[in-house]
Amino acid sequence: MKIAAIQLNADFANVTSNLIQSENNIRQAVLAGAELIVLPEFFPSAIGFSEQMQNVAVQSMHVQKWMKQLAAEYGAIIGGSYIVFDGENASNLFNLVFPNGEIFEHKKDLPTQFENCYYTHGDENNVLVTPIGNFGVAMCWEMIRYDTLRRLTGKVDLVLSGSCWWDLPVDAPPEREPLRQYNQKLACETPITFAKLLGVPIVHANHCGQVTALNFPYADKMQTRQLVGAAQIADGNGNVLARKNFFEGSGFVILDLSWDTNNRKKAGDFPAEYWIPNLPDSYIRAWETINPKGKLYYETVTLPYYKNYAQ
Repeated sequence: MKIAAIQLNADFANVTSNLIQSENNIRQAVLAGAELIVLPEFFPSAIGFSEQMQNVAVQSMHVQKWMKQLAAEYGAIIGGSYIVFDGENASNLFNLVFPNGEIFEHKKDLPTQFENCYYTHGDENNVLVTPIGNFGVAMCWEMIRYDTLRRLTGKVDLVLSGSCWWDLPVDAPPEREPLRQYNQKLACETPITFAKLLGVPIVHANHCGQVTALNFPYADKMQTRQLVGAAQIADGNGNVLARKNFFEGSGFVILDLSWDTNNRKKAGDFPAEYWIPNLPDSYIRAWETINPKGKLYYETVTLPYYKNYAQ
């Protein structure tokens, strides 16, 4: 099957604009022969800490219908994740939509840092059993935790993934440049490492723009952050077959991939550890301190806003 991974230069928190841009990319990918197209995490919005984000989940309530219409119109399978409110809670929902209208879903298990401000924990349904094979789904930081590997190992033929991986602020002091280089390398290599550990190919969609929003949790200054990583496709040995780095701009990579549903890899054994990479202390501190503050913001500010809108 010919598969494409989109790299998007999203207009921050502008759902209408980003759906137009996404459709343009989907159309171009279909013209190039794509039969399955993967959009990045948060493709209708990107993400940043801003009041604008409160409207994204409610504006995205029609995104699934939009995906169904495009899948039917273009005769292609379309996947991607977005923040959506279901009347009770918001989630980071990955939809894989077939041309006949059949939909397979995964809700990202845990929000990352200030993402907690806008949606809550999801599920552990990382394996989508479809008519053409078992597809693993792993969004951004789901790919750096062993828990995700344990859910997928020996069960999938292919991994579909996407990220919205932000970098340090563009005006960070020079002494933080080594951390910036580490972060950019980690964003690019994470999908490849994940595929190699599972022993199956991966298709990874990505963002390449910048987001200007408030710092969290202080909200006392604006910060511009580059979204990093790469749209890329790799095999189960970790060989990169196609790649478009974030600094190369928007577009897509496309490649013919094949898999055998009767010859899945055997389940692997993984260390009894939480993180796959050996993360710097600053990452661990941010995870442990920012996550609870984001959850509190969601419960006291964002969720009441969603529910008031839905009334």
